[in-house]
Amino acid sequence: MRSFASINRRGLSRLLGAGVVAFGLASVAMPASAADGKYAIGFTVYGMSGWVSSGYEGVKKVAAANNVDLHWASADNSVAKQVSQVRQFIAQHVNAIIIDPVDSSALGPEIKEATDRGIKVFGTNVKIFKPGSEYLTSYIGPNDVLAGENETKAMVKALNGKGNVVILQGPLGQSAQIDRSAGIQKILKENPGIKVLAEQPGEWSRVKGYDITAAWLSSYGKKIDGIISQNDDMAVGAIRALKQRHMKIPVVGIDGIKSGLLAVKSGEELVSNLQNAPLQLGMALQVAVNSLKGETVPKNIAIQMPVVTKANVGHIYDQMYTNRDKFLAGLPKLINDNLESGKYGNQ
Repeated sequence: MRSFASINRRGLSRLLGAGVVAFGLASVAMPASAADGKYAIGFTVYGMSGWVSSGYEGVKKVAAANNVDLHWASADNSVAKQVSQVRQFIAQHVNAIIIDPVDSSALGPEIKEATDRGIKVFGTNVKIFKPGSEYLTSYIGPNDVLAGENETKAMVKALNGKGNVVILQGPLGQSAQIDRSAGIQKILKENPGIKVLAEQPGEWSRVKGYDITAAWLSSYGKKIDGIISQNDDMAVGAIRALKQRHMKIPVVGIDGIKSGLLAVKSGEELVSNLQNAPLQLGMALQVAVNSLKGETVPKNIAIQMPVVTKANVGHIYDQMYTNRDKFLAGLPKLINDNLESGKYGNQ
């Protein structure tokens, strides 16, 4: 027969074991907070394009400067995968979620659920449409309409207002594609001498930019006088297809990624528009941190993109790439200075 003391020791051991398990689960579920000096922030992007990959370096610098526990995830252009990532962030009880969406209309229910649970949600780069936008604390992104206008103006000037163009679009339904298309169409309507032979979504992909352009060159050949690309990755793919045909026609793009700037330097790309990825995505993270600290943040931050031409590409390339370590080291301060001044695109 066991003694009363033995039974109680075993019972106590079970209770302590259960308590440890319960505490362990609770500790996993508890979000980081200002109390321990660290915020947990989930950051999901549509995919790791050249632009996003560049931006990730800036995000890491801002995260380190703010002692942020960064949860980075790429949706690989899959809406279903991004929905799953946002739900996982919610389950992890992060303090905030930043979304660069695959589809501007896809995440409304998840954004609402996050905010209902006290998690702040921020949009960046690609706009989030209603109803999701109604629950955002802030949106930090580029002036895509103006960028579309700028690249098309450069094309019109290069063609002296007359010629045939093809248009490489971003993923249909993304706000960047919608807004850049709006800017392109505005300038084309003002210049009826420019005709559009074809347009097709290239999904921001260099490979698809090449494949689509190669097919167009087979169909239209020398009827194509210029290529308007809604980003530099697709523009670089288009340039490769042109080279294989020994053709040289104006190509314009947006984003100012490394390969795009090099193409502008070489004269293969007429102009780009610098969407400074480390600055923009890093700013999105800083705005989230500021909001979590209780600061009032702007509802919308629109960053204008400077036009990159052969005249100024050397300076921009040196800042972004030749002296990149220096630029990234000073990025957290630059972002804070820009947020304080309201000159969000200052570089």
